[in-house]
Amino acid sequence: MHILFYGLNLNPPWVEGLRNSARELAKRLILKNYQVSFLTKGVIGEPEEETIDGINYIRIPAASTSSYSDGSLKFLLKSLQTLGEIVDRYKVDLVHGHSSYPLLGFTELRSGVPRVFTLYSRIGSHSKTLEYSMITNTLLKIAKSSFFAYALSFSVDHVVCISDSIYNSLPSFIRKQASIIPVGVDINRFNPRRDGRKIREELGIGNNKIVFMAGDLTPWKGAEVFIEAASVIAQKYKQVFFIMTAKETYEFERERLNKIENLIKAYGLEEKFYILGIREDIEEVYATSNIVVLPYLETFALMSIPLSLLEAMASCKPVVASKIGDMDKIVRDGRDGLLVSPGSVKELAEKVLYLLNNEDTAIQLGLNAREKIEREYSWDAVVEKYDILYNVLFH
Repeated sequence: MHILFYGLNLNPPWVEGLRNSARELAKRLILKNYQVSFLTKGVIGEPEEETIDGINYIRIPAASTSSYSDGSLKFLLKSLQTLGEIVDRYKVDLVHGHSSYPLLGFTELRSGVPRVFTLYSRIGSHSKTLEYSMITNTLLKIAKSSFFAYALSFSVDHVVCISDSIYNSLPSFIRKQASIIPVGVDINRFNPRRDGRKIREELGIGNNKIVFMAGDLTPWKGAEVFIEAASVIAQKYKQVFFIMTAKETYEFERERLNKIENLIKAYGLEEKFYILGIREDIEEVYATSNIVVLPYLETFALMSIPLSLLEAMASCKPVVASKIGDMDKIVRDGRDGLLVSPGSVKELAEKVLYLLNNEDTAIQLGLNAREKIEREYSWDAVVEKYDILYNVLFH
């Protein structure tokens, strides 16, 4: 069976949850003898067709840069016009869309084959932190509106929700053609056997404690909260360093980086902070960390279940996460990790200091987290559910 995955940003670099989830699912489907292609937005001048890891990437050149929003509307319009032709040309048996925006499901309507759409975020959620123009923010809000959720019932044959809360955000009559399949995590790549020595040697941190913010510079992930909390933590626990990453795909990355670096300097934390760029060895960053924090402020532009949370838990790390999206459904406070109110510098600092000063508790939280991931979020179980769904729809 030939499956065509469809989505806005499925190209490398694989630096965010949705594109990584789609890629990992595709690789595992290939091992089950599926043929998988990706139809996604391309940057003008890059190859319009390319094979990577056994996946055929078909790109519609619509953008001048690899940033999230550049060329998105143009891509949607072009794919709406050409999807049926692409399905015929490549002999596609089933189209599977991937997005946090139900609007994308509308483009599958004219494919002429069975259609699946995986929804990664709740219907109707909105943002207070996006730095786009008023027009762009309004369009994004519309793209996640109930109107396009209703349209899904006509556009696709089946809607997959990655969590209960997304399923419950759907209009009631659409739930009859929906199911819940969580995202998976590679428990072999992210595992407690890695010692993280490579990163410590690279940064010259030695045996000091490390707190890693699993996110990037986008404003909804709470970098400012992390830095302010770090200033409190560093005053009370001297042997600690802090790590963040910059994924280089956000439209305002340069401005955000300047702002974050200035804030670090304002708090006198220059010797304590490391901002890493794109890492192909992100599993080593988790491994070197003693505590992983996710101080997210909202999930409008995120997967409701951040893949970074699952990666941290699979790596057997104690996590401190905001009660945002579905993170508080996965993390049982005091058992699989610790939870804080979004935006609370005080709570974040207190919880991190507690873990720094109570190593046995931190270790046990990490062990419990790993156990939960192995039990509920392994890729084997996820792929099996999609395999069953595809065969039911195709036959």
